[in-house]
Amino acid sequence: MKAKRLFLISALFFVIGLVSICSKWDGSAGINAGDSIAAWAVSFNGSVHGWAALIGILSLLIALGTALTGLIRLLKD
Repeated sequence: MKAKRLFLISALFFVIGLVSICSKWDGSAGINAGDSIAAWAVSFNGSVHGWAALIGILSLLIALGTALTGLIRLLKD
């Protein structure tokens, strides 16, 4: 399979994973900004349960695998 198609498949699985996880997110997320680099912070506090968590994690792992495969094929050709 061509590297271009592998990257598109990877992007599709990445979006599926993020949507699945975000759809059942139970918690909060926040960004704090300041005038120096040390004052910036991103915090996530929450959880995802059930099928949404399983589908999300599996989709993100498949996305990572296809992206790495696409990168290897791109460098190989």
